[in-house]
Amino acid sequence: MASSLALLELLQQLFKRHYRQDKAFDKYQIKFLKKFQNISNDEEEAALLKECSKQLSAIPNALEDKLSEGRFISRHSIRQLRQVASLSNSIKSKLNDMQNSAAYSVIEHQVELNDLIKIYQKAVIELSQRSMQSDCDNKNDVAFINKELQQVILELDIGESHVKDLEKLRIKICNEDDHSQLPYHCLQVIKLIIKSTREERTASRHFLYMLNDNLSEFYSNFSKTLSSTEAGFVQQKETFISIESNAQLLKQQSEEIQDLAHLRAHIKNYVSEVQHVITAQEKKKEQKFRHKFQSMVRQIKKLQNETQSYQKTLKQQNKQLHVDFLTKISNRAAWSERLEIEMLRFKTYQKRLNIAIIDIDNFKRINDNFGHLAGDKVLHVIAQTLQKSIRKNDYIARFGGEEFTLLLPEITEQQSAYVLNKLRERIKNIPFKFKSDQVSITVSIGYTSFCESDDTEVAFERADNALYQAKHKGRDQVVFAEPNIKVFDKVQ
Repeated sequence: MASSLALLELLQQLFKRHYRQDKAFDKYQIKFLKKFQNISNDEEEAALLKECSKQLSAIPNALEDKLSEGRFISRHSIRQLRQVASLSNSIKSKLNDMQNSAAYSVIEHQVELNDLIKIYQKAVIELSQRSMQSDCDNKNDVAFINKELQQVILELDIGESHVKDLEKLRIKICNEDDHSQLPYHCLQVIKLIIKSTREERTASRHFLYMLNDNLSEFYSNFSKTLSSTEAGFVQQKETFISIESNAQLLKQQSEEIQDLAHLRAHIKNYVSEVQHVITAQEKKKEQKFRHKFQSMVRQIKKLQNETQSYQKTLKQQNKQLHVDFLTKISNRAAWSERLEIEMLRFKTYQKRLNIAIIDIDNFKRINDNFGHLAGDKVLHVIAQTLQKSIRKNDYIARFGGEEFTLLLPEITEQQSAYVLNKLRERIKNIPFKFKSDQVSITVSIGYTSFCESDDTEVAFERADNALYQAKHKGRDQVVFAEPNIKVFDKVQ
């Protein structure tokens, strides 16, 4: 009975943690199943379940990291929206309120995202209406919304069956001349997201139902096995009592019988009968146990295969979530995670860390003169060139639009300048050709070194200011922004 209760507690833990994606626990789960099949007594079972419960409780919760990443992205979106000068005062007021909010729980994060989407919708509507009245005055603002919408599409984690439809919609938005159609395109994007989400939810619900049924069946079979074992013990006890009774009878008869031959035959018959009873009972018990055990093993293997299949799907989705759809390098979400890791190393080991922002010069002119598909090609080629040209411990990502971000750990300001100028020259020498025209593409780069008092936003803003200076000085340049405080001197 104690074993049944302990197993029930473990199953409840599994129900709560069906979504777990942890490599260490995945490996332990296989070991647990093998150990579980070889349990011989209640003490071993209790110890194994206690060990598994300890493994479950040791898995960290990444919710805080996800909230930090979400807040970073939403704050960046708010800053970008506030740069649009032609927005109404009501929208600006809401943006200021959101910028000044302090608390940040899961529910507040969801509310903030909903409010941010509504503000984007209102901004799109306002800009679309104004474009109908005065297209020249609002052209830049509408282009900004168009650009942001395309970036949102590229960062969406959507079902594989809808990827082609979403890409067609993105190309349509790129080539859209009528700005009043942007709200309609936004609606189409939202519909695709909702459809994909419903399909994913249905698939997840189906898997959980199957998991629930399999676990319930497994528990039921285990309970039946325990009951059968207990019944076997009772039957065995009754057999021993019968044997003991017959032994007493044999003893009594042996004292009364005077004929030795008769006594010998009587004993022989008794021993044969006892052996027959024991053999039949052992064979019956062995057959029942083998049948129950094989049934449990099949259930465990089935449950394990289904769980591994679902885990493989989730891992693939998680991988796609961190890759930019267009350039095939890391996206902004992956960048945020890596930046936090490198920042922690910087604070812990006190070794230099440099951050650079790379922006393609006159990228809008490429889109206007040769089309957005040509612009997409430029982004892809430059991204792949950057990826292949950096060191193994450097990290490149597409931050948004035509901007790329780069981390350069454990090298000095002068070494970083050499590396970045080499990248700039390599991109400048890429032979782009559009409509029989040979075009040279250049980039401007701003970079800085982290100092002890920096956080990620302060250092990023300093590098962004350096990029602005590079643009202001004529583009196709690398500019360094000096930190206010001395940086660490340790370099490998």
